[in-house]
Amino acid sequence: MTTDPLQPQHSAPLFDRPVTMVALLYLLAFVVRLSNLGGVVTSFGVFPISTDSFYHLRRIQAAVADGLRVPDFDRYVNFPDGASVNWPFGFDWLYAAVTRGLYALSGGAGLPDEGWTVAVACFLTPLIGAATPCLTYLVAARLANAWAGLAAGFIVAWMPAVWVVGAVGYVDHHVFESLCVAMYLWAVVRERLRPWHGLAAGLAMVAGLLCATTLPLLIGLHALVTVGWIIAHWRQAEDGDARLRASLWAWHGLLVPLAPFVATRFAEPSGVNPALVTAWAAAFLAAGATLGVYAWRVRARRQALGWAVAWLLLGVGVLPRLALRDAWRFIQYGIAHIGAADPWLATIFESQPLLSQSFRDITNNYTAFLWLLPLAWALVLARAWRREKPVWTLLSLSAPTAGLALLQLKFSGLFAPPFAVVMGLALQDLAARLAGATGWRDRLQRPLPIGIAAAALAPAIIFTLGAPVYIVSPTGAFVDVDPALRWLATHTPATSPRGDQPRDYAILCDWTPGHWVIGIAGRPVIASPLGHAEPLREGIRDAAAMFALSPAESLRLLEARRARYILVTPMSPRAVMRDAAWDPKARSFGSWEDWNEQMKRSLYARLVADEAVPQGDAALTRMRLVYESDFETDYPLFTQPHAAAKVFERVAGAIIAGQTTPGARVQLSTRIRTFFRREFDYVDEVTADAQGRFERRVPYAQQRSPVTTLAAVTPYRVVTPEGAFTATATEADVIDGKTLQLIRAPGE
Repeated sequence: MTTDPLQPQHSAPLFDRPVTMVALLYLLAFVVRLSNLGGVVTSFGVFPISTDSFYHLRRIQAAVADGLRVPDFDRYVNFPDGASVNWPFGFDWLYAAVTRGLYALSGGAGLPDEGWTVAVACFLTPLIGAATPCLTYLVAARLANAWAGLAAGFIVAWMPAVWVVGAVGYVDHHVFESLCVAMYLWAVVRERLRPWHGLAAGLAMVAGLLCATTLPLLIGLHALVTVGWIIAHWRQAEDGDARLRASLWAWHGLLVPLAPFVATRFAEPSGVNPALVTAWAAAFLAAGATLGVYAWRVRARRQALGWAVAWLLLGVGVLPRLALRDAWRFIQYGIAHIGAADPWLATIFESQPLLSQSFRDITNNYTAFLWLLPLAWALVLARAWRREKPVWTLLSLSAPTAGLALLQLKFSGLFAPPFAVVMGLALQDLAARLAGATGWRDRLQRPLPIGIAAAALAPAIIFTLGAPVYIVSPTGAFVDVDPALRWLATHTPATSPRGDQPRDYAILCDWTPGHWVIGIAGRPVIASPLGHAEPLREGIRDAAAMFALSPAESLRLLEARRARYILVTPMSPRAVMRDAAWDPKARSFGSWEDWNEQMKRSLYARLVADEAVPQGDAALTRMRLVYESDFETDYPLFTQPHAAAKVFERVAGAIIAGQTTPGARVQLSTRIRTFFRREFDYVDEVTADAQGRFERRVPYAQQRSPVTTLAAVTPYRVVTPEGAFTATATEADVIDGKTLQLIRAPGE
């Protein structure tokens, strides 16, 4: 590359040692990613962060126990039907393989237990994520100098939008998004390309496709880069042909390793991930187009013949086996997802535009460098105009990834590495121009870029250093619900590992803590955060409907979905009504504008405010409170605070039946005492039929049992026109639906 007159021609000895700089950057990035260590490693256990980490750990633990086979179908979500889980299996496979490998190296016998798996997974993420700043350093240092590389590395190391998904305890595939993009940058953004650089780029795309969800977009980015190479090097036969060969190596470095995964079901028995199928098919077509241009340019069929044979063999061997219909549906889904045309996806936080956040949040999460991006592009464009052709490649990646990040927050991982490299280069140019304009170039050429970088990074650094330590969720939601989850794990009947036995049941909860229920309580759920596609959305819709509908309507859904327990936590009534109104055929939300009035009559309201006391509602006679937290919190829509978490059980209910005056009103009551000594009245009534018969179910027993922490402290009192009677129920009576004996109350 030509010497840049704007850049210093020498640097400190330390900066001339890339290995030393990479090691120091890695150490810094790793330490930054340990910022929440106190919330992950606690005196009472190791906790992953967020919600999806718990479900990844379920898949990792299953792979550890089952010969590294990652389950791709699960009945613990969308119970009882289950659903295909189209998360990239490579992430979970890698974590499972490392877990088993480290356990074997430590001399462990058999298989690692859950505690070992959780600990290894929690620390593996920052070990992987800390490599991203090192790669961005190498790219920027190669394009300019060590100071530019250091700036790029620091930006990625301190940028919260990047380090949060690579933090200790964050067991999620997002850590691979920025890493694989940085690997790809390192491979292709260079002056001279060799075949092995193209192969490295292809393998970076393979890693991204197998380990992350957003990286099918790398196929389109590499196609864009290839077009740029064709245009920029059209008149330079040797250099242009070399870049096309490198691109062909990249395409085939992707197509060949992925062929077994898309052409067979050995990794995904329930069906190949549509994202993988779509990416392979798109790469195959792009490789064919690249091969066509290459063959036309070289004019020598012999040089292109080998590539043509390889490409045709891949097509003949793989294309007939692809589920192209699934690929087409995935394309439609992806377009709706990126464009936020899908109203369901548009409600998700990660689908919000970057600029929808406040100025302060954007500056804290993306550094103040983001506001300098247009200026940085102009400065780097000036570099490219001076015939620095690798910089054109960098710009062709930075601009579209910035556009994607502006559209949706989920693309921050694609955006960060090229953004950091652009800023590293621009920072040097800007400082040199400013120093030259002042006439103090020699004095300011070092301190000025350092000062600009320090000022731009300061908000992100202050935000990072001041970030509170939290367990799982920064809102405190997990800490509130964790005792209830532990109670469910120890006080409810165990379900089978696959959730496919007739005795299995689900826990109804809001979709947000669904993965916590699976991970901590070890029980299936109806709704979970996986509900981006059908039939998982139907699970979220049905769960929301069970909370939003009347008790009678909800009971029918509970029975159909085999939900035995209901976990009640604070949730947004408006969001519940919206989710309950989802129409999968129209792919839109129905009418839910009167959500406030509907929620007042809902099962959720009766559970929160009335403890499911029937007061004449027959559906509630099948539900009983079995657990409540020992502290209260505020619930939206309710004026009074209530227990932070409540658990109700759907039971058959013991039967109280008798004979009285036709049409008479029969009253039933008892007194309930909770584990924390709180008491409330259980009150119900029923009207006798035309023959004077009455029958009512009651859900509480007059005894405390291992499966409930509540009990009725007095016999049921049944008041009829003929007098008062009492009845006593055992736990077996309640579970089996037995008829109780009525005894005339003393003094009647």
